[in-house]
Amino acid sequence: MKVGFGRIDVTPPIGVPLAGYFEPRTMVGVFDPLQLNAVVVEVGEDRLAIITADFLSMRETDCTGLRRLIEKETGIPAQNILTQCLHQHTSIFAGNSSGMPPYYKQSMERKYVDVVKYALDDLAEATVTVSEKETARPVSFIRRFRMKDGSVRTNPGFGNPDIDHPLGDADNTVRLVRFHREGKGDIAMVGFQTHPDTIGGCRVSADWPGWVRRLTEKALEEEGVSCILVNGCQGDTNHFNVKGERPPKDHYEKFTKVSKGIAEEIVKVALALWNEGKESPEGAISGEVTIHSIPTNLNGIDRIEEAKALHKKVTAGEPTGLNMAEKGEVRRIAGMENHTLFQKVPVTMVAFGKIAVVGYGGEPFTEYADVLREAYPEMTILTACNCNGAQGYLPSEKAFEEGGYEARTTVFTPSTPTVLQGEAKAKLARHIEKL
Repeated sequence: MKVGFGRIDVTPPIGVPLAGYFEPRTMVGVFDPLQLNAVVVEVGEDRLAIITADFLSMRETDCTGLRRLIEKETGIPAQNILTQCLHQHTSIFAGNSSGMPPYYKQSMERKYVDVVKYALDDLAEATVTVSEKETARPVSFIRRFRMKDGSVRTNPGFGNPDIDHPLGDADNTVRLVRFHREGKGDIAMVGFQTHPDTIGGCRVSADWPGWVRRLTEKALEEEGVSCILVNGCQGDTNHFNVKGERPPKDHYEKFTKVSKGIAEEIVKVALALWNEGKESPEGAISGEVTIHSIPTNLNGIDRIEEAKALHKKVTAGEPTGLNMAEKGEVRRIAGMENHTLFQKVPVTMVAFGKIAVVGYGGEPFTEYADVLREAYPEMTILTACNCNGAQGYLPSEKAFEEGGYEARTTVFTPSTPTVLQGEAKAKLARHIEKL
């Protein structure tokens, strides 16, 4: 097996629109640069590529175009290419419908190709070890709560006395895949999952994923280690501990205290595991990307004109009296006239030996990762949100029944988890048969 690493800066120009909230924002500066990071794995004549981007999201059509371009220029099959937007909320919506200047979009496309070429040029003989462990203190928290009045709320606020209990359990496990390379620095692929939304404001940042990469590489600087972060199934989690200390209001202080604090806990675990991993045997490479058509959520179709008027006020920053769930639902309904009857959702798996990265084209709930690991405990599975495209929240079946912000605002219907989770398990089963 050979493994290579690539990295390239994709920080956008000042003045571009930022994504991640209901109100419009314009980029005024940079907290820290946005990057593409890539790992290429080669076994025999087969290769796969994993590319993570410090972007909020990108549409399936744009991701499919990038994968085909990479295939054309590198020979790596498009089916063996996993692209992920790590979902930083102080970043951009990338792609052809993002409002980016044409020169930036063209440059970004070339950089997706280049970062894979950098990784190919960096290929070196490697062995791989895997390990996992929970953080000493939780830094990922379920953000959906049952309130005492029976309702469901997302991010109900610090110290809210009306909270009854969280709807689920967050996963605070750090998963480390270490590539030991002959004659070159090792590569750390770190898997964790929670929303990268610690900063706010109008300066772009890679949020806690960027800190994980930087702190890991700084701690292992003498060994020349490169780090890539994969953000997992984070659609029902956040970094807010509603029973904890309220974060500072100043954006820069908040950036250093909260975002770096999350990363420090993750990196402590990664460093503790660095020399403790279990060697994972080499094995065949597999790659599958399938696009699934999920029926569109048409609830509220009779309120399109009302929703369009309200959404116009929201995006203009005018007061509406709407809460977060209502704003999200208004946005979904207002956009319904541009929707088809079905939404395209990619399910992706790239695997080598007993290690797999499974990605969903949206923001899957924690359950989407749990069911895969329960079904195939012999595999080391990293999951990826916003993978090869993104179309919003992918709630669990139970969450569709419970309601709340994510269920009200998603463009998908309750059949979604059954279809997508079933397809992911089938992909893993097909790979295991090759081993």
